[in-house]
Amino acid sequence: MSINLSANARTGLTVLRNVAEQMATTQNRLVTGKAVNSPLDNVSKFFTASSMDTRAASIDALMDNINAAQSSMKAASEGIKGIQGLIKEARALTSQALTSTKTSEVATGSATVTNATAITDADTIVVTTASGAYTYTAAGGTGSVGDFINKLNADTTSGVKGSLVDGKLTLTSSKNEAITITGTGTGTSATGLPASSTAVNSARESLAKQFDVLRGEIDRIAKDAGINGLNLLAGDKIQLPLNENGTSNTEIKGTTVSAASLGVTTASGSWQSDANINASLDALIAAGDSLQATSASFSSNQSIINARKDFNSSLSDILKSSASQLTAADMDQEAANLVALQTRQQMATTALSIMQSSETTALRLLS
Repeated sequence: MSINLSANARTGLTVLRNVAEQMATTQNRLVTGKAVNSPLDNVSKFFTASSMDTRAASIDALMDNINAAQSSMKAASEGIKGIQGLIKEARALTSQALTSTKTSEVATGSATVTNATAITDADTIVVTTASGAYTYTAAGGTGSVGDFINKLNADTTSGVKGSLVDGKLTLTSSKNEAITITGTGTGTSATGLPASSTAVNSARESLAKQFDVLRGEIDRIAKDAGINGLNLLAGDKIQLPLNENGTSNTEIKGTTVSAASLGVTTASGSWQSDANINASLDALIAAGDSLQATSASFSSNQSIINARKDFNSSLSDILKSSASQLTAADMDQEAANLVALQTRQQMATTALSIMQSSETTALRLLS
């Protein structure tokens, strides 16, 4: 069934429908903050803004790779600082060693022995110093290196003490007196004891051991200077794209850092000679120079990456801001439009109500 409406009523309904559509559009702009939410609003602005947002998102994705590269470089730089600190400590040890003069007399056997190594019945070991002499004679079936050590250490005449050091029979003069060693049969052959002692600087020997410990720590720090399986101090490298299409990129080359690669070898001759100590010192100086060059290379790469990171961040902000400006709604204007449309809606509703009331009154008069 069709309903006939007056021209005025149809006009009022049309106005209300138009006002409702405009209010929906205005409310959507107020909610989203955008005047252009689809190509239907403005084709040119919509696709231009979308292109800018897409490029900004691609640039933002690069920032994760840049941040990861920065973290790897920071770890490598900290590793270099740690190694430089170890080299500084090692150089201090060489200085102490060069000024050390305290020595002790030590005689070390050439044979590898244990406490149970036998010394044949009636064979002897004679240990002589300026203070006195001690003679060990192996008893039948019980002569051994361990027995000799125990009896020598119990003797107070010669001032010499015996011990096993790394499997070698070692005699040390507690009074720093030269030791002369004689004997018969297996007394000297089984132990490999030399005819006389050598002067050993015990302080230098101790410092040399400390040096070797520091040397080993260089390798451990270099090994631990990696992040997520990437270690620039192990010779790894980073290929880093700097723009969204990959036409601009940089390569960060790592270098293998270890005590061996730096030329820092173990303390030769337990640092008993100045020449050995100076050789270690020269190696440490060269290693420090090498680390400084590596650090400078990383610093240069770090500067490039920092500059590019700041540029990319600023460019992304510009793109996002430009896209927003193209599609942004004027919130004050849209709010004013909404109030005006609400007023028009109320007026149109009132006018339609008046028209309906007039038609109803006319029908009552005719009836």
